[in-house]
Amino acid sequence: MTTDYRLTSDADREAFYQLYQYAFNNHDTPARRRFFMDRYQHGWIYGRHDHGQLVSGLYSLPLAVNFHGVTYRMNGIGDVMSAPEYAGQGGAGQLLTTALTEMEANHVTLSYLAPFAYGYYRRFGYEHVFDHAHQVMAASDLPRVKPTDWSGTITRYGNDGLAQINDFYARQPQNQRGGLIRPAWWQHYLTLKHHWSVAIYRNAAANIEGYLIYERQATNFAIQEWVTSTPTAFERLANFITKHGTTFETFSYDSPSATNGLDLLADPYRLKVTVQPYMMARIVDLYDFIKRYPFLTDIQPIRLAVSDATLPANQGIWSLTRHNGQVTLNRVSDQLTGPADIQLTIQQLTTACFGTQSLARAYQHGLITGDVNAINRLDTSLVKERPALIDYF
Repeated sequence: MTTDYRLTSDADREAFYQLYQYAFNNHDTPARRRFFMDRYQHGWIYGRHDHGQLVSGLYSLPLAVNFHGVTYRMNGIGDVMSAPEYAGQGGAGQLLTTALTEMEANHVTLSYLAPFAYGYYRRFGYEHVFDHAHQVMAASDLPRVKPTDWSGTITRYGNDGLAQINDFYARQPQNQRGGLIRPAWWQHYLTLKHHWSVAIYRNAAANIEGYLIYERQATNFAIQEWVTSTPTAFERLANFITKHGTTFETFSYDSPSATNGLDLLADPYRLKVTVQPYMMARIVDLYDFIKRYPFLTDIQPIRLAVSDATLPANQGIWSLTRHNGQVTLNRVSDQLTGPADIQLTIQQLTTACFGTQSLARAYQHGLITGDVNAINRLDTSLVKERPALIDYF
């Protein structure tokens, strides 16, 4: 087995693509090859060989996210795979550990991934953070929407509409709770991968106030994104959706958080909602994440004993203080045996800081230990809105 896991040659790229096809039971098509190769060129690509054959692989995509106004570097992990005859031999785990170590060395703060098994990725410090709410309604149950303002316009586009909405997307609070900051190459990749339609609402001054990204499936009108900044934009786009009621049997919407629209409906029974676990995340560079974290309040000195079996630089006892908005963070020991107010894993720290689960709740379920007063003090300072993520990699 080779130990240099980064893949850089044209031959490795083709071998990675062929392993991807086999491992995920995909079929080679010109469209698939285009979007795959476009994404590949932007990634840190890792692979493991045996006797000259690529037997395991994954990619790490350098991106960035907006976390309540703070921009953090984030690498998205994807295509974690092994040839079936090499499955279970630890190849993918070696690659993931290598990828995380390189992220840390390059001061990447966070990492996200879509898990095939939650238990597997928890071994590497990831934890469930993001949810989606899948909402479905029959066409016959669509509410009647009568807009009160018809001064603006809705314009339909193909995938070319994605470039026109990116600035509007970035300004929306929903997409600033850990959402992706979409670079131009990512937008281009989405146009290659998907056959989406985009409907953009502009007000009378021609300013964008909302948009839909949707896919017209055989019998379902599938909404991928629905973002509005004004009541008028919401009404007009809702009316646009209902105008398709005679064409499709069902209408679906994947909300990027567990929230749903039941409270907006006269008859909530008509909407079927399923909350689905979506993506995992982990803190990679603990110092940078906490040092720039958007705490809500100041924090009296507190000591955190953080365990991280994958990235030793995060493990140890950390002294945290926030005074007059200034955060002071020092690792006072690389061991876990000294005095500390709270003992927790990197996973539990991640979920608490992201707003997925409070420290108090984690304590009640025995997931962390420590002084209850210290736990409550730190909880008070953490963001309370649950995170939201639309994109997938």
